[in-house]
Amino acid sequence: MASRHEIPADLRRDSTGAAVTHVQEYLERFGYLGAVTDRLEAFGAAPFPLAEGDDFATLAGRPTSATRGTFDDATAEAVRRFQEFAGLPVTGVVDAATAAKMNQPRCGNPDAPGLAEFATSGRKWATNNLRYAFQNFTPDVTSGEITVAIEQALALWAAYTPLRFTPVATAAGPEIIIRFVGGDHGDGSPFDGPSGVLAHAFFPSVPPAAVTPIMGDAHFDEAETWTVNVPPGAGRIDLVTVAAHEFGHSLGLGHSAVAGALMAPFYGGPHRAVEADDIAGITSLYGGFPIEQAMWAHGLDLHVEVDANVESLRRFGFFTRVVGKPNTTNWYHFAIPTPVIVKGNRLAFARAMLRLVTGGSNAVVRDVHVYDGSARIAAHQAVNLSGSLPFAVFGIAHKPDVFWGAGISIGVTTGAGTATERRMDFISAGIDFLS
Repeated sequence: MASRHEIPADLRRDSTGAAVTHVQEYLERFGYLGAVTDRLEAFGAAPFPLAEGDDFATLAGRPTSATRGTFDDATAEAVRRFQEFAGLPVTGVVDAATAAKMNQPRCGNPDAPGLAEFATSGRKWATNNLRYAFQNFTPDVTSGEITVAIEQALALWAAYTPLRFTPVATAAGPEIIIRFVGGDHGDGSPFDGPSGVLAHAFFPSVPPAAVTPIMGDAHFDEAETWTVNVPPGAGRIDLVTVAAHEFGHSLGLGHSAVAGALMAPFYGGPHRAVEADDIAGITSLYGGFPIEQAMWAHGLDLHVEVDANVESLRRFGFFTRVVGKPNTTNWYHFAIPTPVIVKGNRLAFARAMLRLVTGGSNAVVRDVHVYDGSARIAAHQAVNLSGSLPFAVFGIAHKPDVFWGAGISIGVTTGAGTATERRMDFISAGIDFLS
């Protein structure tokens, strides 16, 4: 097992000792100091091609060596690069904020900072039809909950690309294999125990180069305590958030320096959404998808499941306003007009969309489920959305064919605020379909 050491604050030029060594080891591991190409290539890619005789660290302006255990100029420069990437004041000193960021749980892939807001590995899959399989499961969560969590994580990327993700058995040779492992697990990048490196994943190949077995695989540290609940609880890590981030690597994305991006390397709690920088990155690799039909239902078509939990419902000219009773939950439903066969071709689901406004944190969209008839084809759990939501998107990982008729179910939670704070204004709901 790789050892993890808590990094103290107030390390600066000419500091010496084991704490400085730990800082240098961190900077080396995550691409700020030394032979960064070795770290990048361990996960399947260098960030850009090198000519014969070129050295990546020199080209990118990274310090290439440091005196072990001494906070020298090379170490200070590497700290400055880390601070710049992490959005911290750039001082070259390991102050309290820098130490806290270095001690924060994170992804094990290196950062390769300074190249772009979103970074791609130069690699992508040659097919848009990707298969995934579980080699094992963590005992922290039931296998059924893990399956739903992984599908939700993949659906975030499917929502903006032509990618389809289909679960298969490991014997089928899937592109992505999911493992829960601890310590040294045979891939050259051992885990370090709880609350350090949470997971890592491997880039795909450069088409038409051959794919090696480990490409695309995602490994999760079994030393962590995983959960699918939000809030996660003390000491627990949200599996959906970490899996979605790692699958970004499996698809070819590197780390982003944009604060709030899903592909930022640091874990700060549940983040079950892709942001503008993530979308720009993934569509730069795979593009978008052609929409054959886009079908919407007006907000006036909203159906309430539990009338007893509604304080008031009023249908205006262009939306339905629902005020939930304090401290209740409910489900609201939309039936979406569904084109099944167009010009002789059966359509497929691509993604669902909602347009609504809530009164704030006392009126929350908790879950969004998508159905084809009675079959649930996507479950976005604990998304916890509130406020103005002009175009909330919910992907469908495997983009299945349409058979019976589309529906969107919205699980809501109402708090204890005023009626204005507990209101939800539903404007419309829709689904994009593929040919």
